[in-house]
Amino acid sequence: MNDSFVLPESIESLTLADRLVAHRGYASRYPENSLLAVERALYHGARFIEVDIQLTADAQPVLYHDRDMKRLSGAENAVHLLTYDELNRYSLHNPVVFGDRFADEPIAHLQQLINLMLMHPRVTFFIEYKRVALENSGLEQTLKATLPLLELVRHQAVLISYSEGMVKAAAEQGWRTGMVMDHFPEQNWYSQFPVPPEFLFLDYNDIGARIIQEEKQHWPGISLALFEVTDAVDAQSWLLQGADLVETFAIGAARKAMLSIAQT
Repeated sequence: MNDSFVLPESIESLTLADRLVAHRGYASRYPENSLLAVERALYHGARFIEVDIQLTADAQPVLYHDRDMKRLSGAENAVHLLTYDELNRYSLHNPVVFGDRFADEPIAHLQQLINLMLMHPRVTFFIEYKRVALENSGLEQTLKATLPLLELVRHQAVLISYSEGMVKAAAEQGWRTGMVMDHFPEQNWYSQFPVPPEFLFLDYNDIGARIIQEEKQHWPGISLALFEVTDAVDAQSWLLQGADLVETFAIGAARKAMLSIAQT
């Protein structure tokens, strides 16, 4: 079998440190959603990486999180208002956090991410479709602009969103999917989907006093990913309590700390 088509390992076969998800790449040290942040996450051993995508005014998919460009690019503008050529005049450097250190870091096109994914066939990428893209470009246009590109890495890509419509549409076309929610769901939450999502993403603060293992019995075949856990000890605790994956902005430091904990 060609290495480019090797399936990633199952979550159950991985160590706890390997079940950390690099949230927007190695975002605590590099501009989030930049190719640099993704590359550094890979360098530090990430087996799962989450990124966000939006569409430009001319329907080009790019990696970007915020609805406007103030925080991440220091600009009074928005991705969906600019063509891809116009967007190239801006950088993705998160000046509030990094100052001018990454002033030349470009905003990445989805195709550039895919090229990187092809070099790491055992790494799973969660591609989050931002609601701003769906609101401004529509579901059909957003999927049309992204799915043909992602076809080369279909086995690595899990398409996730807060939008139930997006998740349903992607699943109906045979894609791996994940639902992101703001609140802990009802036990039968997945029954509304013709094809249940493979993953559920929740803020760990929403778990409360619930016992994860007991709750998951009502979600057969659905893996639980928690965000955004900042402490490695807490991340390990959540995984031991039944979470399948834990997102972190500090993938390198968190992996190192968890590997150290495992050796003690």
